[in-house]
Amino acid sequence: MHLTFVTFNFQSADIAAEESNYLGHHVDLARRFPGLRQYYTGRLMKVAGKESDRVRAAILAYDDAAAAASAMRSDVVPALLADTQAHLKDVTSTAVEAETVVPFDSRRAGQNCFVMVAEFDLVQGAGLDAAEKHYLGTHVNIARRLPGLRNYIIGKLIKTPGIEDSRYRMATLAFDSLEAYRAAYRSAAGRELLKDEEATIRNARVYRLDARVEV
Repeated sequence: MHLTFVTFNFQSADIAAEESNYLGHHVDLARRFPGLRQYYTGRLMKVAGKESDRVRAAILAYDDAAAAASAMRSDVVPALLADTQAHLKDVTSTAVEAETVVPFDSRRAGQNCFVMVAEFDLVQGAGLDAAEKHYLGTHVNIARRLPGLRNYIIGKLIKTPGIEDSRYRMATLAFDSLEAYRAAYRSAAGRELLKDEEATIRNARVYRLDARVEV
């Protein structure tokens, strides 16, 4: 799977008008990408009491990098780029070579949900191979036991030439709501996961999305 995580601000200070255009026009254009398998949009929320420096984010998934590249050559791209230039700014885009651990088979377009996205490095006390083995064999298996977890995607970030401020891995976890996410981390599996995070993960950058399923 090829996943793209995008964050951005709006050009205008008229947020209501920008939201209307984004949800009513921009998202409809993006839904037309051929080969698009999964698509979330969401308002970015506070993390640890701190406001995000972007207002919105989107997550788009394709079968592979070739499918994503093909989508960017489709006939919808000129209109989407024109709308992006007219209405969006401060756009960041992160590409991930990903795999689905827990599929969101019950999702439907228009469904509200909460998505947590984390970019992070692994603690490499015994080397990267050992860190990967622990992450995939232990950490991921704890996380997939979180109660109420609807969708869980993990992957390695694809390095962008000239951009140094990137992490090694990304994970996205979707729940029905923010409260469901919080309840999951209060559970036995959640407490075990938090303990393992302290030993496994470093340099984390976390995003919280008040999200909607688009595809």
